[in-house]
Amino acid sequence: MRRAALFCLSGAALALALPAAGAAQAVDGPALTGAGTTRATVGHSAVGKPVTDEATLRGRVVSASRAVAAQQAGEPVAAAPTKPSTAGGTSTPSPFIIGGTETTIATAPWMVQLWYANEATDEYYFCGGTLVAPNKVLTAAHCVNGLDWRNYGVVNAGVTSTESNGVLAGVARQWQHRSYDDPTVRNDIAVLTLDRPLKQQWLRLAQTHDGALYKAGTAATVYGWGLTSGSSDTLATKLRKVSLPLVSDTACNTSMKKILGKDYFVEGSMICAGTPATGADAGTKATCSGDSGGPLIVGGKVIGIVSWGVEGCTAKGAYSVFTKVLPYNGVAGPRIDDTDYNYDGRADLVARAPSGNLFVQTSKGTSLNPAAYIGPGWQSASWALQTDIDRDGGWDILLRVKTDGRLHLMKGDPVTGAVKDIVVKTVSGAYASYAIPGDVTGDGRPDLVTTDTAGNGWVFPGKGNGEYNARVKFATGSLKGYKIFGRGDYSGDGKPDLLVRDTLNRVFLYRGTGSPTAPFLARITVRTGWNFTSLIASGDVTGDGLADVMARDTSGNLWLYPGTGKASADIFGPRKQLATGYNKYNLLF
Repeated sequence: MRRAALFCLSGAALALALPAAGAAQAVDGPALTGAGTTRATVGHSAVGKPVTDEATLRGRVVSASRAVAAQQAGEPVAAAPTKPSTAGGTSTPSPFIIGGTETTIATAPWMVQLWYANEATDEYYFCGGTLVAPNKVLTAAHCVNGLDWRNYGVVNAGVTSTESNGVLAGVARQWQHRSYDDPTVRNDIAVLTLDRPLKQQWLRLAQTHDGALYKAGTAATVYGWGLTSGSSDTLATKLRKVSLPLVSDTACNTSMKKILGKDYFVEGSMICAGTPATGADAGTKATCSGDSGGPLIVGGKVIGIVSWGVEGCTAKGAYSVFTKVLPYNGVAGPRIDDTDYNYDGRADLVARAPSGNLFVQTSKGTSLNPAAYIGPGWQSASWALQTDIDRDGGWDILLRVKTDGRLHLMKGDPVTGAVKDIVVKTVSGAYASYAIPGDVTGDGRPDLVTTDTAGNGWVFPGKGNGEYNARVKFATGSLKGYKIFGRGDYSGDGKPDLLVRDTLNRVFLYRGTGSPTAPFLARITVRTGWNFTSLIASGDVTGDGLADVMARDTSGNLWLYPGTGKASADIFGPRKQLATGYNKYNLLF
């Protein structure tokens, strides 16, 4: 699907000061050395979104369902990619509800089925997953490792049964932890980016301040369609749930090491839940094959991902093992909020020429593609910021319009490409500086940060629809004349941060806390001498999960400052020159 008419500024967007009828529209080429300009039709994007058609998706479900039927008839089929046997132990770690009860999708609307069907290679897999944003699914790395989910996978949402189709979505991108280890199932976490947003309710991940959720003895709930018996190869046809008490790391490590003969449990990045298995289905409550990738939930937040257990699922003394979500926020969090212009997970650059023509240059990692023409009529924008205001995967722009002095949200539909001009009613256009770092209050929705002319700093918690809740002050009089910027995590903990440049060209890092009442920690000086004429913080340009910054100097040179995830003077790695001649543009964002 193309982003059709995404920025065709029709009558609904006349506040952007379209030129008078009959006025000529100059086409301003990009100031790239040795690079041409890719021109798209006025008002259309130069790229399209990869969307899998409905018939193909349903075909994948049918193929996978047939494989499950074959399994139930006695023919083996995998519920998740199998792993090599573990030498030296009496049992092997097996990726995966036994002892639970049936429930309905109404009690767990964020629960999704992951089906994989590759007829050419005879690979058919089933896993669970959790919707953690309208277009993001959290699951286990062993469910996606070595597989091509874009071409062979499908996500089925809104259904209780495995025997019916619900709301289907394809997979646009897949990410798994770079250090995932298949034999030991370490770092077992992955995020799938869907090719369309889903309307089902979604859950938030446990954050740094949620450590109390992991207290041993706390009742947690796990959901899944996995095997209901340790001696059966049949997946549950209806969604099931079971309540399991969390187990201390020490107790889990001791028990699992005794059973497996090796130390597979990793304290700090894995957690156990349940009571020791009895050696049979009777009296055992545990996860099993097919539950893999599903959520472990406490207090309405995902604290774990179904990862592995002992083969057979009911070995005496064994526990169910989950990936502990909290320590992975630094790598998984940025993958959940990474919307960009061309859907590849790398932040892009948008430039406006004096005529009002708008261009986009998509990221290649450490360089930029030639500029593509988006459309005219943008000369009335005082400033603009890239964002995804409701995390649906649609590329949105928040801007201030000079002619009415108000904030406008150009809301892009991620499927149709249509744009809607929303006048923001809850935030004034009279603030001195604006930034959208991400979800700084911890409610899962991007927030707006501003400074006023008196130097006060404010956070406006986002509602996810282009409007904002009552502002919260985080600084009093200390930001007068300062420029705020930043989008994403600069300190490596998964929480969005704020960058601030003062009148002496020093840059400070305000680390995010995820707290709605105290969203930032005390500032840290991270740079000096930053007398750039433009600071562009569109997100993760390089695609490594860390937020970056682009900057234009007085000579018009454009630089990339790659983030390192370090909350210090080493916040950025060595800079790389992206281009020259960028004084040709009077707005970069």
